[in-house]
Amino acid sequence: MKHYLKHTASPLFGVIIIIPLAIYYEISMILVHRGASAEIRNAADVMFKRLFEQIGFDGPLAGIVMFACLFIITAILQGAHREKEGIKIHWHYYPVLIAESTLYAMLLFTMMSFSMSLMLPPVLAISAVDVGYCMGAGVYEELLFRAFLLQGLLLLADRLPGKTLLWRLSALLLSSLLFSAAHYIGTAGDVFIWSTFFSRMLGGVFLGMIYMFRGLGAAAYTHTIYNIFTIIL
Repeated sequence: MKHYLKHTASPLFGVIIIIPLAIYYEISMILVHRGASAEIRNAADVMFKRLFEQIGFDGPLAGIVMFACLFIITAILQGAHREKEGIKIHWHYYPVLIAESTLYAMLLFTMMSFSMSLMLPPVLAISAVDVGYCMGAGVYEELLFRAFLLQGLLLLADRLPGKTLLWRLSALLLSSLLFSAAHYIGTAGDVFIWSTFFSRMLGGVFLGMIYMFRGLGAAAYTHTIYNIFTIIL
């Protein structure tokens, strides 16, 4: 159990384990937008892709380059290149992580149901494209708001004078606040309502805690499965 928790919480495992979600998302986006003049994509995904467009990578190639960079960076930071066994991923932990993330998603859905009235009549069917959008949000929003923003704030918090715990809690709250605010930005953003803003902020805190204690993989799959629950439950 101890080895499972340590291995699945590692940054390298997190990056590798979310690649299937990203691949499904990209394939579904290509199929649904084939021949269309404009695409509707996750906002965090668009932001990442625009960064890579500046250096000459466009479309799906931008995603491939991004994940290649993430893989190399996390492998180096984790010291995988110095280990005798090299880069080793225990894939038999994959279904266990999905089950664990499903449990977290159920808790998140229950919590959000009370604050956002999500208990609506269930949808009779969920399309493959709907699943793709759920996966895109799980991957790119967790990369942006947890792996980059929250992690960066946590690194800063550990270097600030005073009580580290207080700074780390502030980092969690700030990243969650920005995560919630992002849902109301742009033409496709939701209408701002204080109740839903604070509910989403609470959801950001929950996902942030999962990231801090269980890593990127668990956070991304929890987010994805939660999004699917909001459609079918």
